[in-house]
Amino acid sequence: MRNSSVAGLTALALTGGSLLSLAAPAQAADATVLYVRQMSTDCSDTGAGTLAQPYCSIAPAVARVTAGQTVDIGQGTYPERVTVANSGTPDQPITILASGVATLSGATAGFTVDGQHDIVVQNMRVNKVVDVPALDLRNASGITVRGGTYAMADVSTAPVVRLTAVTGSTLTQLTASGKAPVAGITMDAATSGVAVRAVNVLSWPNYNLVNDSVGVRVDGHGNTVLNNNISGFTGAAITLEAAAVEAVVANNQVNGGAGGGIHNRGATGTAITNNSVNNRCLDGIRVDGASTGVSVQNNILTSNGLFGQTYCDPAAEPGAEIGVYGDAGKDTVVDYNNTYHHASPSGTAYSWNGTLMGLDAFRAASRQAAHDRDTASSTDRCDSANSAAPGYQTTDRSGFPRADVPSVANTGAGPVTYADRGAVEDIGNPTATFDTSLDLGVGSVTVDASASNAGFFPITSYLFDFGDGTVVTQDKPVASHRYAAPGDYTVSVKVSATEGLSASAAQSVSVLRRTGTVGLLSLANLRYVAGENVRQGLLASQPALGAAGQFDLADAGNGQIALFSRAARRYVTGDGTLIPTSITVTATERFALLPNADGTVSLRATASSRYVSAPSATSPLVADATAIGTAQKFYRVAPTDADRSFKAGANGRYVTADNAGASPLIANRTTVGPWERFDLVDLGNGQIGVFAHANNRFVCADNGGVNPLIANRLSAGAWEKFTLVRNTDGTVSLKATVNSRYVTADSGGAKPLIANRTAIGPWEKFTLGG
Repeated sequence: MRNSSVAGLTALALTGGSLLSLAAPAQAADATVLYVRQMSTDCSDTGAGTLAQPYCSIAPAVARVTAGQTVDIGQGTYPERVTVANSGTPDQPITILASGVATLSGATAGFTVDGQHDIVVQNMRVNKVVDVPALDLRNASGITVRGGTYAMADVSTAPVVRLTAVTGSTLTQLTASGKAPVAGITMDAATSGVAVRAVNVLSWPNYNLVNDSVGVRVDGHGNTVLNNNISGFTGAAITLEAAAVEAVVANNQVNGGAGGGIHNRGATGTAITNNSVNNRCLDGIRVDGASTGVSVQNNILTSNGLFGQTYCDPAAEPGAEIGVYGDAGKDTVVDYNNTYHHASPSGTAYSWNGTLMGLDAFRAASRQAAHDRDTASSTDRCDSANSAAPGYQTTDRSGFPRADVPSVANTGAGPVTYADRGAVEDIGNPTATFDTSLDLGVGSVTVDASASNAGFFPITSYLFDFGDGTVVTQDKPVASHRYAAPGDYTVSVKVSATEGLSASAAQSVSVLRRTGTVGLLSLANLRYVAGENVRQGLLASQPALGAAGQFDLADAGNGQIALFSRAARRYVTGDGTLIPTSITVTATERFALLPNADGTVSLRATASSRYVSAPSATSPLVADATAIGTAQKFYRVAPTDADRSFKAGANGRYVTADNAGASPLIANRTTVGPWERFDLVDLGNGQIGVFAHANNRFVCADNGGVNPLIANRLSAGAWEKFTLVRNTDGTVSLKATVNSRYVTADSGGAKPLIANRTAIGPWEKFTLGG
């Protein structure tokens, strides 16, 4: 579900357009546009108002503008109060818009429209106003104020926005605020047919600032307060006075403040529907006076009353979530609401004529609230509203249509039984989730967004942004891309569903240049390091080099490497336990690869400057050592040099570490099994070790080469080092380092292998098998 605390922000973007969406500016030669550019060196208040010679101030342009024309105000701070003296027509209104950040600033700054009609004011800013409204509309009709901010100074004696005898007009997508305004928006008894829609009305919530300040006060008939976000004020957030006949207050988010939430003060025929009210110090919704025909339905009210909030007056009487008082109780309809009264959900959520009571008692006293729910569960609000309630809207405060939650039974009433209670509909937003796989060999990334959740509506497209200017949009959740150069990139995926819903996610990836691929054979236990689980550390536990033990060495710069697990498709982190968990390379994923004199290598973690240790086959590798010992040494084996066989040219038989390695090597096998498999270990300086699978021991030219070769050594010293000679006929020969003699399958293979030949002949040639 979407968080109602941010719904006010999304509403501004989803109920009629962005605050920044402006009419397309006309060219300078277009006589229907008058330009104001305070910062232009060519501006003149007596000029033509073209782009070449714009006005310096707003007032001269507004004085000249007529029906169908636009005043385009550019960036700047204008210490003016602008009064619009001309009118437009319904088909050709006068438009006053800010195409840049244009601010009217000062104690008396702002806009006044008095006696005019068909005017649009768009995206203007007004601030630091003290004794007059920032926006003052009087005796006007057909006025649209869209976007912008209207703000009072810390100490002010006037409402932020005042409507006097205004009809058929709209305030939308603007912000009216002040630290201590008398009111946010006021509409007098002669104001009718006005819609206040998708507006932020904000005030500092302290109870001791301005007594009885009101967020939105409605005195006239037939007005609508819809989809707004209202916070603060010491009186009610929304007040409906006695003359506010047939007002609709719906889909509003009312947040914390020292006063009440929505107060119907004797108005008749009003609809208070699908509002969310929380953390007010007094009643969340209060209906009193001579009110008749009032409907309070589909609202969610939480923690209203006195609960020790710092902005509440400690001397105030505790309030309720819903209160009905006096004559208003005769025919006020209360139903399909959700209440939760903080820590005591069953005791004092309602007030009937000033007596606090729980839901059951309220039902008995009022004969109302048959479908109200006293619950903190968000599920209980879903698919349970009355869509036939007066003031019910077919969309929520963000403009989304009603949506059926598949997992929740439809218990609502009216034509749409799956509408939700409160200001925000659970529309089942999609969620974007993706997994990233890297291939350092070709410098590519594969992004798999199959795990993205479609919500209630199917995903129709996936937009992949690979961070290098390449953007791919398709209906399939998997896409790959090859980068032209190594580097760090931000990869993002946007999933889009029907009904205009979308969600995005992003990850940073490091695509580094691969310098090689190795297996790491621990000297401590002669087991290969492996790790394919991103939640499990690397273990020196495998007797053979398999897929889980293959690591790409990547150039991490400054002579450092990153270790990339090909199985996990992740870089290995070295801050403590080594785990293949990262797709980015930072200091935590960097190592120094240090060669040792015995042909092994060691890894030093950059993050901690500690050496990597392989404690045992059951304990993960960890960067914890301050010096290099046996546990910190590893042999390197290229995957292409693992699991090889030697077929002797002398007799066409395979070399075996006979008797599980207890007997000398001899070429007498017709097939390849475990005893006939060897790994060629890189010992540096062009030398190799031959590591037998039969017993996980190194092959030795025993006794300095005097005795036959045997696989019985736990490490590779001088007697265990060989040079692999590649012959022109595709065969290979082994030259023992200890005596510079070639290994031969002596007596045509009848005798064990021994390093005693000074030249290469048929008996000294072998074919390497995979």
